[in-house]
Amino acid sequence: MERDFPAPDFEGAARTRAIQHEGIRRAVGQGRLAPDVGAAMTSPDAGDWLASQGFEVVASLDDLQGPSSGPVKIPARLADRELSGHAELGNAWQRLQLYRRLLLTGTAEQQRQLLNLELLQRMWPQRLGPPALLRAWEDRFPELRHTSGP
Repeated sequence: MERDFPAPDFEGAARTRAIQHEGIRRAVGQGRLAPDVGAAMTSPDAGDWLASQGFEVVASLDDLQGPSSGPVKIPARLADRELSGHAELGNAWQRLQLYRRLLLTGTAEQQRQLLNLELLQRMWPQRLGPPALLRAWEDRFPELRHTSGP
């Protein structure tokens, strides 16, 4: 059975992306979005999801006061079937999933409460998110570029 699918509208997608990028630039100009986050959201490798959702980055790595071990309660908006409510930081997979979610969709306040600086530095070489997001963190905190993992 042959199906007719609509032709992709690449020009329409490009117009939508241009409008989206203009909104991001306006938000940066109005001080509602940090310039480094805005640059990451509009970079060619950001991808549509990152450009439309955005992300937050703490102001200082010294703000990261999360636990280094034990169980951690996961905020409801970050939880799903894989990490349903708690993550055990001693479990490498759960720790990795939690840190990825916190970088990608966590608020700066959630990052402050749940990310541990030493763990983040040890895990950083595992590439915890999309390149554009990681670049924003590394531009803000150059010391992350030089972390060497476990």
